[in-house]
Amino acid sequence: MTADESLVKDTPNKRVWLKNLYIVTRILVIIAIIGMIVTSIVVILAGVAQLFRIFSFLIHDGVFSEEAGRFLSVTVTEMIDLYLIGLVLIIFALGLYQLFIDSTLDLPEWLDTPTFEVLKERLLIVIVVVLPVMFLGYAAIATDGMFIAGLGIAMALVMIAIGYILAIASRSRLEKRRLELEGAGREK
Repeated sequence: MTADESLVKDTPNKRVWLKNLYIVTRILVIIAIIGMIVTSIVVILAGVAQLFRIFSFLIHDGVFSEEAGRFLSVTVTEMIDLYLIGLVLIIFALGLYQLFIDSTLDLPEWLDTPTFEVLKERLLIVIVVVLPVMFLGYAAIATDGMFIAGLGIAMALVMIAIGYILAIASRSRLEKRRLELEGAGREK
């Protein structure tokens, strides 16, 4: 046996090291999943706190106050955004669990996460939904027109870039599906 052959040879020690690495990475993913669930609870509770803030405003200033319309539109939108982010964190936690821990997890079709690309696309969609809500919050309290214009342009560019990425991914998925169907048609 030469020195080169001993480097290539698979030994039980190499397999044990890989098995330990696999276990460590699964533990890290479980920590990330737990972190997402805890964060989702915190974010949803922050949304509930916004609800109490709305009630407090309405009790103190009244529905017909001068600021009620703007305050309610911004605060309610931010509250909905917090709920959305909290729920998305739960969806991501379930997706990571399904991808890295238990692929046989029985989830509804809309919640099924067959690939990491699906999870990334969901993240991009959430970003596109959250950015306008953030902009609305800044626009409602902005005093500097140039700042808000620059922020709006920057957010719009990010949203356009994400839309382009999602369009490419969608076309790629459709083309892959078309090729699969053509291949299945030829086999018959």
